[in-house]
Amino acid sequence: MGFAVNSLNTPCLADKDSIIISDQFNHASLILGSRMSGATVRVFKHDDMADLEKTIRDAIVYGNPKTKKPFNKILIIVEGIYSMEGSICNLPAIIALKKKYGAYIYLDEAHSIGALGPRGRGVVDYWGCDPHDVDILMGTFTKSFSAAGGYIAGDKVRKY
Repeated sequence: MGFAVNSLNTPCLADKDSIIISDQFNHASLILGSRMSGATVRVFKHDDMADLEKTIRDAIVYGNPKTKKPFNKILIIVEGIYSMEGSICNLPAIIALKKKYGAYIYLDEAHSIGALGPRGRGVVDYWGCDPHDVDILMGTFTKSFSAAGGYIAGDKVRKY
């Protein structure tokens, strides 16, 4: 279910005028969703905040290579716990970069919700971050909750 949540919702959050900046170890569902969105996609070295910042700065300085205009959205996509190698994202540093450059964060909590943090609320809880600093939270019910389905949550409602 998490695969469908990521691959089918990411295209609703970014378009041809957006840039998605994705961790190199992101799950295949996030990679597929990013490609399907039509956005420019750039990959930063796994959990390397200096490389993430350089990638964001390059996106701002050079803009969209197709239109030669600034990107209308910078979306940083990371996982809470990386499913293939078990590392935890440096969420406080990612939030700091988001605020510094006016980007958005998509956080895949599929492997961290119910398993991490003092209250089991995932990587946001683990680091003691304000959940309102994460624009889009994604999770699945198939792991920690022993159910079917998945969710995507955020403070703002997308208008169509």
